[in-house]
Amino acid sequence: MLAVMTSIYDMMGRYTLPTVREDSSIEHVEKFFHKMDCNRDGVVIIDEFIETCQKDEDIIASMQLFENVL
Repeated sequence: MLAVMTSIYDMMGRYTLPTVREDSSIEHVEKFFHKMDCNRDGVVIIDEFIETCQKDEDIIASMQLFENVL
């Protein structure tokens, strides 16, 4: 997840204002996993991932951005 997020920040970061801090991808991944770890056991299983993706308004809005891309 960190590798994917770092790649996204590398691609988009140079085009955003203000520019993205170098540690932003780490912070984003940590926040993301904390949000998804519903039972706080330090592990995100597929059921927690799916449940969070289906209920979280920010994730839903982000995914809707890709509807017209494909």
